[in-house]
Amino acid sequence: MTPLSLLLAAALALPAAAANKPAPQAKKTATAPAAKTSPSPKDVRPGGSAEPAAASPLPLYPPTTGEITVDAVVARFERFDRDMRALSAGFRQSVHSADTGQTQSLEGRFDYRKKDLMRIEHIRPDKQTLVCDGAKVWVWRPADGQVIRSRLADWKLSQPLAQGLLDFGNYADLLKRYEVSIGTVSSADPEGHRTIALRLKPKPAPAGKASPQGGALSGSEGSDFILTLRLSTRDYFPAESELRVGAVSARTVFEGIRFNPDLPESLFTFTPPLGADILDFPAPAR
Repeated sequence: MTPLSLLLAAALALPAAAANKPAPQAKKTATAPAAKTSPSPKDVRPGGSAEPAAASPLPLYPPTTGEITVDAVVARFERFDRDMRALSAGFRQSVHSADTGQTQSLEGRFDYRKKDLMRIEHIRPDKQTLVCDGAKVWVWRPADGQVIRSRLADWKLSQPLAQGLLDFGNYADLLKRYEVSIGTVSSADPEGHRTIALRLKPKPAPAGKASPQGGALSGSEGSDFILTLRLSTRDYFPAESELRVGAVSARTVFEGIRFNPDLPESLFTFTPPLGADILDFPAPAR
């Protein structure tokens, strides 16, 4: 599930890049909110979005004493890919730069539904909402009064480290596209389950040629890229991840995970608030 750790970081990067555009390229738009069916109060979470219905638990496995191999993990991921239709969870992320010594932390939640429908809400420290309707990505930053609008394809291209990692329902293929090794395996807990650390590194590619990860990381560009997934043999869900790229590391922890919740279509639609500045990313050619 660590694709999400990159997605959450990318959700921060796009608004920053778009906000640097010269002011004349911003379009002041007064768009009235579209009429929507109002959810009942008990189904509304902070921020006004609908709370998904109760979901089934993650698929569980019995304890195993056998050897933990990459192939065994891929097989579990393939089952997850086959059975997963939607996913919701809360998250905590901490991004640290060794060069500056600064650490940025944020909390929020995400909702995802196959294919390419997603909503990411930053709750702390600053509110931000990212919505993808399958074709466009919208990022709303209330503190700035700005909405950044981008085609999904352009947004992916603007986040080179996220190339090939946004296939939420395709985790097994993710492992096949990277060099994967078993980092550590813990001793069994009282129930007999163990915790696994998977290490993912980009497969090498000749300089100037597309890498197997989608063209963003090739040659020396991916040499300092390490993605670590931590999961339990209880459900093989990577509930914790750490991404290291050069001097920057991002640790993400997922909580309150809900498997196949009933997510309404309205959760993945976005209407710019009245009076918001709408910035197109990338900026249109003059």
